[in-house]
Amino acid sequence: MKNLYIRIALLLSTLLPGSLAAQQLEPPRPSIYTVQYDIRYIDLHAAEVLAWDQCTQKERCVIRASAVSGDPAKRGAVAIEADNAVHEKFARALAREDAAPRTQNFQLLLLAASTKAGSPGTEVPANAQKALSDLKGFLPFKSYELLDTAWVRATQDEALSARLVGRQGAQNQVQLRFRNTGTKEDRSLYVDGFSLRAEPFSPPPAAGGEKQPARPARSLIETAFSLKEGETIVVGTSKVDGGDEALVVLLTAVPVQ
Repeated sequence: MKNLYIRIALLLSTLLPGSLAAQQLEPPRPSIYTVQYDIRYIDLHAAEVLAWDQCTQKERCVIRASAVSGDPAKRGAVAIEADNAVHEKFARALAREDAAPRTQNFQLLLLAASTKAGSPGTEVPANAQKALSDLKGFLPFKSYELLDTAWVRATQDEALSARLVGRQGAQNQVQLRFRNTGTKEDRSLYVDGFSLRAEPFSPPPAAGGEKQPARPARSLIETAFSLKEGETIVVGTSKVDGGDEALVVLLTAVPVQ
């Protein structure tokens, strides 16, 4: 029996130092450490906000966002100095939010607006009526008539074109570009390039056969704005030459089913 105890003692003496050495080769991770995360699709500011949202103890987090140029595969990076729980939450949230480029449906409405009360023309949709009512104190118009509607589907950061037809068949070109600025819950976006441009147009002769002057191409509206999915806004107005009418453009970010 004594020999058995000796053998066990010798065996333990040979095993324990080795196992302890193996543990020492992998030092424990510090409680707070830094990881840099690449951002591919979502807005860099939105990614920074997403990172802060994961930090329940703000004083224990340091977050730095940096843009990159010359690399089409990513927008930038977010470096987070925080504990393991924050890193795990942000990694899951980023995988959910920074997926594929966002696509969005838009409804465009072209209205003729007048400072005179007139007989109702083509009915203006309810969402447009509400948006116009919200700006009643800022718009001088008393009556509206729907001239044309366009439905378009856009992908973020890609410009698209559409046409809206005005009085007497006048052609107006719309250009639109947007980028995602929110999360899947917030669904905010920023239209950083919206323009309405009148194309060259020769009106048909007047009732008495009198020829009307041709209208040159010109820019009618150039603007940028923010909105949320489901929201309808008045993009802008443009006075029509030779009359008391103005063109009014409304845009709705239609929820994607």
